[in-house]
Amino acid sequence: MSATISQPRSMPRGPMLIFGALALVGIVTFGVGLSQDPERAYRVYLHNWLMWAVLAQGALVLSSAMRLTNANWQGPIHRVLDSMGAFVPLSLLLFVVVWIGRSHLFQWVDPVWAAEHIHGKELWLSDPSTFLRDVVLLAYLAGVSKIYLYMSIRPTLGAARDNPSTPMKGMVDMWTRGWRGEAAERALAEKRCRKMAAVVALSFTIGYSFIATDMIMSLAPHWISTMFPAYFAWGGFLSAVSLATLILLFMRNSDGLAGQFTESRRHDMGKMIFAFSIFWMYLFWSQYLVIWYGNIPEETSFIVARLGTQFVQDTWYLQGFWTRISEPYVKLTLVTWILLWVVPFWVLLGQKPKKTPIILGTVAFGSLFGFWIERYILVTPSLITPEQVLAGAAVTPFGWMEIGVALGFVGLFFLCFLAFAKVFPGAIPAKS
Repeated sequence: MSATISQPRSMPRGPMLIFGALALVGIVTFGVGLSQDPERAYRVYLHNWLMWAVLAQGALVLSSAMRLTNANWQGPIHRVLDSMGAFVPLSLLLFVVVWIGRSHLFQWVDPVWAAEHIHGKELWLSDPSTFLRDVVLLAYLAGVSKIYLYMSIRPTLGAARDNPSTPMKGMVDMWTRGWRGEAAERALAEKRCRKMAAVVALSFTIGYSFIATDMIMSLAPHWISTMFPAYFAWGGFLSAVSLATLILLFMRNSDGLAGQFTESRRHDMGKMIFAFSIFWMYLFWSQYLVIWYGNIPEETSFIVARLGTQFVQDTWYLQGFWTRISEPYVKLTLVTWILLWVVPFWVLLGQKPKKTPIILGTVAFGSLFGFWIERYILVTPSLITPEQVLAGAAVTPFGWMEIGVALGFVGLFFLCFLAFAKVFPGAIPAKS
């Protein structure tokens, strides 16, 4: 039996209880929020769904990228990424809640409003065709992800197949039907996975470009940006790299992974966070510079609502700088810049910080937290405008509802992560 196949093991009770409790907290919080302030509840839900859905899919894209580039350094990393992708099917089911709350989120679901305010976009932004399109895309992504995971995991299920005490033995038997032997399965999987990896990567790019347009840009339906879909999808990819790094650092001394997340692999993950954060900033800057230079109200409105009047063409002077920086959402948006680009760039510039667990882990956590704030910034100012905030509307990313629903999504994500590792015991840990 290959050393890359671990024996089946029971679900870790402690973590399952913790993440189950977090999921319950999220469900209860969302339920209470619906009874008190449904607009806020659905807004917070959309913010967190956008965070975790694209992250899970981005994890599979990173796993695919390793296969497409013939990477031979990853060891257990791609197994962690595959397990992160177990959340993808659940994200499809969770999207139903967004559809249920559509009237609280999207003005264009009202055909009368759409006819008056977004003439020419009615065919694209309409209920139910927009949501049906996105459901089809998400279902396709879930299907592609399942096929990729099947091809990737199947060769590691030899031990589970032969062990009668394997949890979920029926599912394991179904996934190993027609077993050819480990050597033959691995050779076949190597060919199939490389082809399927290209499909996963391309599907992610197309699918989440549509999601970014339909679920974020349409919150401010007059705004136009051809760069935004790429910017959003890349953020999902980078957030997956950051979370995978955190998971590997946390589990590096656990059974089966001890000694596997080596200094060299930490260095490689650190280099990815460093380089990909630069590209994230490049995409933002490419989008921002064109908007700033064009100075068209339909385009600048989205920027002004988040970065304030300081960052448009008419106000690049020092007088009144701190007043403009104090406008709604501006400081929070600048925090995302710091966490997602400034800190990763300057802290991970050298080799040693990339190899040092505490430094690399801190930067990775900051990046992940930065993306959670960034998703909040993408959603909230379109629904609660700066003018409404100045008029007294209460808004914060750290309210009881925001924190509670966020914890719920964290719990659901890691329940899927752990459950996948139990059902397919070759996934985590994986020795190399």
